[in-house]
Amino acid sequence: MTGISISVELQEATARQALRDLLARMENPRGFYKGVGELLLASTSTRFKTETGPDGKPWTPLKPATIRARTKAGQLPLTILRSNTKGKSGSSLAGSINYIASDDELRIGSPVAYAAIHQLGGTIEKQAGSRYMVGRRFAKRDKEGGKDVAIKAHTITIPARPYIGISAADQEGILEQAQDWLEG
Repeated sequence: MTGISISVELQEATARQALRDLLARMENPRGFYKGVGELLLASTSTRFKTETGPDGKPWTPLKPATIRARTKAGQLPLTILRSNTKGKSGSSLAGSINYIASDDELRIGSPVAYAAIHQLGGTIEKQAGSRYMVGRRFAKRDKEGGKDVAIKAHTITIPARPYIGISAADQEGILEQAQDWLEG
C-alpha cells in the first residue's frame, strides 16, 4: 500500500481490565456523591455570604421593621439568614447545612425547623396571646415594674430565599466530578 496507514489494535486484556475497574467504581458511587456533597456545601455557603439564590437572583431584602429591630439590638452587620448576634451560642441556619452520601444518593439540607420556610417562603399564623413588658420592651416575668400586654393574632409573611439548589456552575462542577470519578 502506498501512502500512509494507521493501525489500531485493541489490547483485549487492557480493555477488559479498564471495564472491570469502571464497573467496580459504578458499584460503589459513595465517593462520587461525597465529592458532589462537598461541592454543594461550599456553593450553599457562598450563597449565604452573597445572599443570592442558586439562580443568581438576590434574596428579598430585609423589611424596614426588621432592620430597625436588629440595629437597635446591635445585631450588626445586617445579614439575611445568618446569625449575627454577638456572644450568642447555638446554631444558625447557615451553620446547619449538611449532607449525607450513600451508595444510592446524596441528600443536602438542614435539620432546623425553620429551614423550609426560608427556602420556600410562606406565612406563619400567630395566635393572640400576651407578653410581659417592662416599658416598651419584652422582658422576663421576674423583672419588676412590668405588665402583661395583649397581642392580637397576626400573620407573618416570610419571602422565599432559596439557599439550597443547583446552579449552572454547580452543574458544571458535578459533571467535572463525574468525569474525574469515572477516570479514577
